Amino acid sequence: MNRFLLTLFSSIFAVGVCMGQEGYQLVWEEDFVSETLDSTLWSMVPAQPYDWARHMTSEHPELIEISDGTLKLRADYDRSTGTYITAGLWGKGKQEIRLGRIDVRARFDSGQGFWPAIWMLGYSPEVSWPHNGEIDIMEHLNQDSIVHQTVHTAHTARSNPDGAGSGSVMSIDPDGYNIYSVVIESDRIMLLVNDQLCHTYVRKQGGEEQFRYPLYLILSAQMGGSWVGEPVPPAHPLTLEIDYIRHYMPCLLYTSDAADDSLR
Repeated sequence: MNRFLLTLFSSIFAVGVCMGQEGYQLVWEEDFVSETLDSTLWSMVPAQPYDWARHMTSEHPELIEISDGTLKLRADYDRSTGTYITAGLWGKGKQEIRLGRIDVRARFDSGQGFWPAIWMLGYSPEVSWPHNGEIDIMEHLNQDSIVHQTVHTAHTARSNPDGAGSGSVMSIDPDGYNIYSVVIESDRIMLLVNDQLCHTYVRKQGGEEQFRYPLYLILSAQMGGSWVGEPVPPAHPLTLEIDYIRHYMPCLLYTSDAADDSLR
């Protein structure tokens, strides 16, 4: 991970030349070359009384591994205690993403009750979910051959009291890598799988902006929950494996200060 990748590129290439995605400039990239977790960008998710974090633990370092250029987050069943143990990382307090495109190349195992997810939450100490905004870039359930891409806001909560959010599903290669993306623009949010549009959400609903706060990424490998269902102890750990994460900004909006502001 190179926090100043864009600054370096800017000193080499002429102003206005864009790299990578058409019309976008790479701001930062997490490619997991180092086998040590970048603590300026990530922290371990602590256990919390929510389905997605109920079994998170920092007491099993084997659940998080960086090797061969990928991040592995694992979920398992501890037969000595009869409990599930899972791993997750988040950028809370370390990332502030407001605009641009996020691409994540990832693969994952399938298993009953396994719920890998790549998602974002808005942060403000003044509001709680769903008023802070949530973007689910990828959620996978059990042995499905589809993924869910969903947006949760105060408006979706009023429209869908069951918490369903606003989203859609997309078919994937369940055995291989796929690229999961979100494009955050000033007026809309677009969710894509392998560069195919899955869902679009207009940010202003009922005359009110739904994403007022900077976002951070969450990578979670969870077992069980009211949505995914009761898990079955796996024969071996189930893995969410991430090859890279890339954050791009529109060329017209990119400045070195804007790039630095996305990483606190």
